[in-house]
Amino acid sequence: MANAFQHDISNVATVAAKLVGADFNLASLISNDVAADFAPGKGATIRITVPAAIPTRSRGIYDRTTPLVADELTEQGIDVKLESHLYNMAILSEGDLSLSILDYSRQVLRPQTRAIAAKVEALVATTLSATPATTDITYNGATPAKTFTAARRVLRDNGVSTDARLVAAVGSTVYGDLLDAPTGQGFDADGKVRGFEVVESTRLASDDIVAFVPHAFTLVARAPMVPRGAAHGASITTPVGDDARSMSFACRVINDYDAGIAADRSLVSVFAAVAALPLAVDRENGTVDLVEHGGAVRIQTGV
Repeated sequence: MANAFQHDISNVATVAAKLVGADFNLASLISNDVAADFAPGKGATIRITVPAAIPTRSRGIYDRTTPLVADELTEQGIDVKLESHLYNMAILSEGDLSLSILDYSRQVLRPQTRAIAAKVEALVATTLSATPATTDITYNGATPAKTFTAARRVLRDNGVSTDARLVAAVGSTVYGDLLDAPTGQGFDADGKVRGFEVVESTRLASDDIVAFVPHAFTLVARAPMVPRGAAHGASITTPVGDDARSMSFACRVINDYDAGIAADRSLVSVFAAVAALPLAVDRENGTVDLVEHGGAVRIQTGV
């Protein structure tokens, strides 16, 4: 396929970002902060803004003398540092391009993006598993739903609002217990477990449960700038799905030719970090408290 790289490179980068996102499992459960071509010169620290809060004050409806009270709006920030440049580069010989590659997206881009997605998933799993385990919640494999009820109560006590989306990532043993549990002790009729969307992951310990709200963790991704010397390249950020709740992802794709070895190169990369975030709790008095690990509960059921 002699014209394998003669695609619109922006379209190639968009397809790459969508393909990476399509392979997300755990990463699709957490919040994300993505961008392409971020402003240079600001360093590798990304600041996630916590919205300000302001109290509502009250006065008598016939009050003509009491001065109004003015309050300031002060936003807080949570810093996440980008430290990992995730990439892979495929070398394609003249024989590959001329005789072997029939579908660039399937045969070249797909394996590259699958590898990026796997690395991101590993980062998410490591971060989830680093949540301090609670010793206050018990587990019985015959009645696993009771543990989710207890986790729900802990999250509410920490300040998680009743309208927050609840998700849980579980290991294979726990998922099996949920499937085999008696009626009313496993999955509910709506497919959830006590309000939690449950996702199985083999990247977690088989007996682990991590119950959380999406904003308890974040995936920060930035598409690196395209070097001036690159023949064809694009940095892009795009939604990875069609629904309103779909996450976005960013990546850079560079296609060029190495005359020294007479081969084409396909480089896919992204700056990425996954971090646990404190739970922002609006105390409704003008203050927002940041509660460490307040949005996540980890239970080691085998302990």
